[in-house]
Amino acid sequence: MSEQGNVETLIVLQPIAVDTDSPDRDGRLVIANGLLVAVLVRLAEPEHDNVGSWFFEVGLGRLQGKKAPTFLSLEDATRWLRRHLKPA
Repeated sequence: MSEQGNVETLIVLQPIAVDTDSPDRDGRLVIANGLLVAVLVRLAEPEHDNVGSWFFEVGLGRLQGKKAPTFLSLEDATRWLRRHLKPA
């Protein structure tokens, strides 16, 4: 009865340290419906214009090669991820 198009992707953001060879180490593994799909890193370097924002470090699967903006919050990142992970 329910349509699959109405089901929202379950996104889990798991904290993890990321070796970026810079002070930008605070990261999140992005897990969508049980699959690792991306890594986000919080910008900490003083030379960044947007310190504290979240950078899309790498995408996997459908997100591989995607260009993403820098996100002001994890909520903004989650919205963007859901839009780009919708089935075609």
